[in-house]
Amino acid sequence: MNKLGKLEKVNLRDIWPNEEYDFSVWLSKEENLKELSNTIGIDIVLEERESAVGKYSVDIYGKEEGTERKVVIENQLEDSNHDHLGKIITYASGKDAKTIIWIVKRARDEHRQAIEWLNSHTDEEVGFFLLEIESEIKLLNSKVENTAKTIPVHKNTFFYSFINESSESITFII
Repeated sequence: MNKLGKLEKVNLRDIWPNEEYDFSVWLSKEENLKELSNTIGIDIVLEERESAVGKYSVDIYGKEEGTERKVVIENQLEDSNHDHLGKIITYASGKDAKTIIWIVKRARDEHRQAIEWLNSHTDEEVGFFLLEIESEIKLLNSKVENTAKTIPVHKNTFFYSFINESSESITFII
């Protein structure tokens, strides 16, 4: 019989040392994009990783399944910052994206407010999501290590009416 060990927090960079080569590769796998899709209520199909936007590149470029609606995903394994806020707007405009997803370690209040403002000042066809990697937990026992990550979608960062407005967050565990 396997004995459960203790739960301990782990640093995101211990799981994915590099955003481009580790986290983006992991997130772009079909099963992980499906989990993200289930979380935000939009079926995302990968088009390209590190997709060119002029002389820059967006981490993940996709489309909403069954439509031509374009999706851009920018990853940031650190706290949100102004640089990445500018990047998501640049990538959204360069790709003419309708769904913009920004994944961060911790969303600063100013950036939550900026995403909320963008959602309230753009039309219903465009939506910005700010996803925060809330915790990193490793299950330890004598034989295996499993890693669980929870990512809540904050209620001020959605635009589809079928998501329950009364909930504080929607969480998935991989």
